Amino acid sequence: MTETPPNRRIYLEDFVSGVTHESPPHEVTAEEAIEFARRYDPQYFHLDAEAAKDSAFGELVCGGFQTASLSWALALKSRMFDDCPLAGIGIEELKWLAPVRPGDVLRCRFTMIDWRASKSRPDAGISRMRYELFNGRDERVFTMVMIQLMRLRPEGVC
Repeated sequence: MTETPPNRRIYLEDFVSGVTHESPPHEVTAEEAIEFARRYDPQYFHLDAEAAKDSAFGELVCGGFQTASLSWALALKSRMFDDCPLAGIGIEELKWLAPVRPGDVLRCRFTMIDWRASKSRPDAGISRMRYELFNGRDERVFTMVMIQLMRLRPEGVC
């Protein structure tokens, strides 16, 4: 696993296939889970801890798309994407492996699978990167493979 040197600009070519990077941790609170659910996924097991006791989960859990959003938000906190992302293009794979609960401390590991130069944008490439979200018990709770348009290093920039 590698860490980003401080104040270093990172571009697509700096990601090496198979090399894993990790985000700083983030503790999920009940308040953020409920707020997300109120706005985007208003199901009782995301909104009400008491009612969630009668759900398949037995307790309050985060929504699946909140989990997906958290994986990208945590990857951004790694500072590896300060200079290079241009646009998300798609998701090849999206898997929820275990529920995320308030109190879980999450971290995102991300690994370049491969990339190629863009045919239409000489300043960019198209990458496939695997994102994995782990809780504080080191259980993998989520994975996705995202396809992204990412900036290549500009000429003359080291």
